[in-house]
Amino acid sequence: MSLPTQARNWVREGFLISTDKKLLSILAINSVFDQEFMYWTKAVPDEVLQQMIDNSFCFGLYKTIQNTPTDSVGTEATSTVDHTEAALSKDLEQIGFARLITDNITFAYLTDLYVLPGYQGLGLGGWLIDCVDELLGSLPYLRWVMLRTSKKKSKESYEKRLGMSVLRSGEISEGPVMMGKKGKAGMA
Repeated sequence: MSLPTQARNWVREGFLISTDKKLLSILAINSVFDQEFMYWTKAVPDEVLQQMIDNSFCFGLYKTIQNTPTDSVGTEATSTVDHTEAALSKDLEQIGFARLITDNITFAYLTDLYVLPGYQGLGLGGWLIDCVDELLGSLPYLRWVMLRTSKKKSKESYEKRLGMSVLRSGEISEGPVMMGKKGKAGMA
């Protein structure tokens, strides 16, 4: 009835997405937060970022350096796998991240989603969004999922992948738009 308390992992040909906060690299995330493509944020003190992560539901995207179990179904499919020692391996390079500010049951605000530029165009961002959607889609009392974007490409991706729509009238060319999607219990 709420987001899972145990870590969830998805594996796909040399990449891992995990909700295990122990795998997240504060240094890597903060370094990315200071890059130009992260137009909506800046680095914060490490202890502040740690507190943000502690108070959020997070997804890390990793390139596996050594053998991590791969999906047995095929190259395009992903699988949810049990939490394993392989997932805790030091042989992971963090290349992406997504964070839900949430009460874990009725509301979620998606923010800080990124894939490093060198890994864009491989379908990893869409896969990350799909993993977020998989967990949110299982919440029977979810009322709203929201996010804010000012990039047309992102807007289109969130419409396609999450079924979101702009919540106010206006054009993306006029500036940032708020987007949202009613959940299963979307009453408001």
